[in-house]
Amino acid sequence: MKTGLKTLIRPAGRDAAEAAARTLAAGGLVAFPTETVYGLGADAANAVAIAHLYAAKGRPAFNPLIAHVADLAAAKRIGRFDARATALAETFWPGPLTLVVPKTDDCPVAELATAGLDTVAIRIPAHPVAQDILRAFGGAVVAPSANISGHVSPTLAAHVEADLSGRIDLIVDGGQVEVGVESTIVGCFEAPMLLRPGGLARERIEAVLGAPLARPPADLESDSIQPLAPGMLASHYAPRAAVRLNARDVEPGEALLAFGPARSPGCEAAAAVMNLSPTGDLDEAAANLFGYLRALDAKSPRGIAVMPVPEDGLGEAINDRLRRAAVAR
Repeated sequence: MKTGLKTLIRPAGRDAAEAAARTLAAGGLVAFPTETVYGLGADAANAVAIAHLYAAKGRPAFNPLIAHVADLAAAKRIGRFDARATALAETFWPGPLTLVVPKTDDCPVAELATAGLDTVAIRIPAHPVAQDILRAFGGAVVAPSANISGHVSPTLAAHVEADLSGRIDLIVDGGQVEVGVESTIVGCFEAPMLLRPGGLARERIEAVLGAPLARPPADLESDSIQPLAPGMLASHYAPRAAVRLNARDVEPGEALLAFGPARSPGCEAAAAVMNLSPTGDLDEAAANLFGYLRALDAKSPRGIAVMPVPEDGLGEAINDRLRRAAVAR
């Protein structure tokens, strides 16, 4: 995680929006108001920036994040909308509704932000400050609540400062937010599903759909179940190949997911080798995790041997996801 940052606080306005856009484009972290709560924004296409975001919030879990965009045209560049999703978007956006839809084939949102899922969570915020920043930036911005994980969600810039000063680059102060609770999340599956209640009432959504929203299965929040949306306990992308953890060597036919400068015995004969971070940087390792697992799995190895990764910092979340990947299926 970046440490010792000087966190700037700027009042909302054109200059602040342009400063926020420059910071996001440079891979920085910007807190800004939405109508629900203050969000902590990072460039949705920049996996390293997203890794820094997880680290800044503390005790990250790699749950999927919501991609915030300026308009429906931008939303349709990253997600596929069927008739029901389109009806909900046209009725309630901009507003406190997040839709989980299939990713487009060329979706630019980093896999770290989607937790390796084939879906993406999208929202168009109604707050004018958020809109100004998104339009100035020109791309999607992932933005979970701008607080240390486990704390009460922030509704004032002062709340953000208390939690994240020295951890992020910029706070845009737009005053008190309007809604004060996170967005409602609807999964646009075969049966539309209420994944998280929030700032938009279920009844209003059901009136547009003409049918009740399905409820998630009771066991969906188990640690062994893959997430459907942000705010739910998550399991990451699981490769087809068996995963062997804390590997000190490489067995014949295995690919190697390495970490740090050390070399494992047998790596010269590995089916493929990718190093999450040759320098042992956990932020870099987090940014590379899902993509490297996919790349090694595409080689169809007999298995994937994973070198030990420290448990501190982002290593806790990296190891959590690797342990889930190693569960027998």
